[in-house]
This record gives sequence, structure tokens and C-alpha cells, in this order.
Amino acid sequence: MGNILGTILKTINEVQKQNRANPNEPTADKNVFDLLKNKINNLDQKTKEKRIAKGKSPHGILDLIKKEIQGTRRENKKDPNVETAPSSIFDKLLKKVEEPKRRQASSGLRKIVEEYNLDVSNLPREVVAQVQQEYIKERQNFDKKFAQALHDLAKRY
Repeated sequence: MGNILGTILKTINEVQKQNRANPNEPTADKNVFDLLKNKINNLDQKTKEKRIAKGKSPHGILDLIKKEIQGTRRENKKDPNVETAPSSIFDKLLKKVEEPKRRQASSGLRKIVEEYNLDVSNLPREVVAQVQQEYIKERQNFDKKFAQALHDLAKRY
């Protein structure tokens, strides 16, 4: 999990540098990036404590990171003391968070095509994208089911 959080923190720093260097985009307040970094840094421990204290089910770290980014976006919009950051900042971070899911779906579908010797060369890109989205959704449900089962087993032992 630390690797994922480290990658996101590194991405936040990169997006901040890009934002400062881009003359065509308003420079976001440093507090926005600090808030993002704090939320991501505290995410690991905070979620473990809440789950244990309340007996809650496990959640995917990427989904939790996504919620923190979206929450920071909402906080930034509501905060009258900090100028609202360009939406492209949050969009870049969300895209980075979604990247592993897209890669996993792409490689998973490629394996299925190879294993079943399917010819999908005539499929339009939009159709492949729809199938990929469905694969991501089904894979998430599958992963959640097994995460819950492991969580329940761990509570018993």
C-alpha cells in the first residue's frame, strides 16, 4: 500500500510543479497541494483505525484515494480563504489513480482474447472501451467479494 501512496504523493508534487510552470493555467494555492498531501499521508492509518474500531469492511486503496481527491476538490471550492484551484489539477490526479485499473483491464482482456483465440480486430474502439469498463466494474466486484471474505476470515482468527 505504501508504494501506491508514494506514487500518488509523487504525482501530487509533479502536478504542482507543472501547474507552477504552466503560464496558461492559474497557479493553484500551495494550501490545496498541502491538503492533498496530508489527506493521502493520513489515509493508510486513518482507514485501518476506522475499520477496526467500527468493524467495517475493507475498501480498495485506490477508491479511498479517489474519494480524498474529490473531497479536497469540494473543500477547495467551498473555502473562501483559498482560491479555487483549476479543475485540471484534480483531473490529472484522478487519472493517475485510475491508471492501474485501466492497465489491469487491458491486460486482462488481452489474456482472454489470447486464451480463447478470439478475433476482435474488427471491433470499433468504442465497443472495446465499453467492454473494458464492464470488465473493470466486474473485476472490482470480484475483488471486493474476496477482500470481504479475507477480512471475515482474519476477524475469526
